Amino acid sequence: MAKKDSIVFSNDYDAVFMPSIGAVVTGTGTADVSKPSTAVVKKEDSDEMALWGEGNDFPQLVIADVRKDPELPNLLDEKARLLYSGGLVYGKLVKGKDGSETLEPYDETTTQKIDDWLMRSNINRYLIEASKDLYWFYNVFPEVIMKIDRSEIAAICVQPAEYSRWSKQNPSTGLVDNCYINANFPEGKATDKLTKKLAVIDPYYDPAGNLLLRKELNLIYPLSIPTPGGKYYQLADWNSIRESGWLEVSRAIPKFKKSYLEKQMTIKYHIEVSDLYWGKKYEGFDSKTPAEKIKLKKQEFEAFQTILSGAEKAGSNLFTAFITDLATSKEYSLWKVTVLNDKIQTGVFLEDGKDASLYKQAAVGLHPALVGTMPNSGLGGAGSNIREAYNLHMLKCRAHQDIILEPLYLVKTYNKWPVDLAFRFRNSFMNTLDKGSETTKT
Repeated sequence: MAKKDSIVFSNDYDAVFMPSIGAVVTGTGTADVSKPSTAVVKKEDSDEMALWGEGNDFPQLVIADVRKDPELPNLLDEKARLLYSGGLVYGKLVKGKDGSETLEPYDETTTQKIDDWLMRSNINRYLIEASKDLYWFYNVFPEVIMKIDRSEIAAICVQPAEYSRWSKQNPSTGLVDNCYINANFPEGKATDKLTKKLAVIDPYYDPAGNLLLRKELNLIYPLSIPTPGGKYYQLADWNSIRESGWLEVSRAIPKFKKSYLEKQMTIKYHIEVSDLYWGKKYEGFDSKTPAEKIKLKKQEFEAFQTILSGAEKAGSNLFTAFITDLATSKEYSLWKVTVLNDKIQTGVFLEDGKDASLYKQAAVGLHPALVGTMPNSGLGGAGSNIREAYNLHMLKCRAHQDIILEPLYLVKTYNKWPVDLAFRFRNSFMNTLDKGSETTKT
């Protein structure tokens, strides 16, 4: 990942730092600085683990619901890929007088050291896995892996959110001290042999300085999108689509249509036959045996079925009988054929399906143009709609990108990389045709 060209940014702020994360580490922590206050919640039971949902199965329920939906998996994946954008870039941060930011390349020795570390961490996998968990759950569980002698952070990776649970707060400090990892949740317990227990780094108070005082080789650095009321686990804003009922509505529509196609679409005509018809058509009909009557009726119905069914019968003539009352000169039909209304062809629930899709897109936070639909049209709209929706979305990604990059600033400080080192996602923006190129990279 050697950098040969400078990368220019148009905004005037560095990546998000948690409190004191950018301070110079002396090896003793920051004992002379008061720690942030932490509210402690009442302990509900004696279990060491904080349950994620009433049955400790909230992530598993979310995954099950999303996998049943034809749109949500792709919407969440689209959101993660937009956040990932062009991947990671880094360099020496230089700020211009006009507020612009430029990432300039380091010397070959420094670049090689950072590139080797990023390759060892398989940083691209970390970025996309963290982005996925960030949008699926608003909670990410990056693991910080130390060298045996704890001289450096050797690598980072992501523990799957559905396999991760926090311990309850330490009543003395108000902090979460441990993270439990078990692929068998919700059945797994904190004390199970298969449960791995990892220490947790406090991201709000000099993480790099406090990491020097720890003895563990594997620790969890918590990441999340903060939401009100998140005691231990944040609740993704898009989860409202599950609780509002719209997800169930969108799921019911294809089930109904499938059932309708299987059971009702074969009935296209309602044919009514007068009792008088059989005596008029077949002389002596009333004196025939029941078996003979059934045979004649079956022949007649099969003849009608032949005329009314099949594309190859299109244009055939249909004859029906009627009688005239000689006293009143009034005509009475002996056959009545009614074409049943085909609700599938007339778009039953079509608007409901569109509404459900738009609600899901709004809940996830994606403009319809980014997924190829537009209200009242079903199409993606003009190129300008897509361009403006995309550019606006990318401009709003910075806060979430900074969350994903937080552990890299912990690594930077602990591993004593250059103080002016900055990490960024390479974002691309769509241009209008008069700009000479389709995209601009920052």
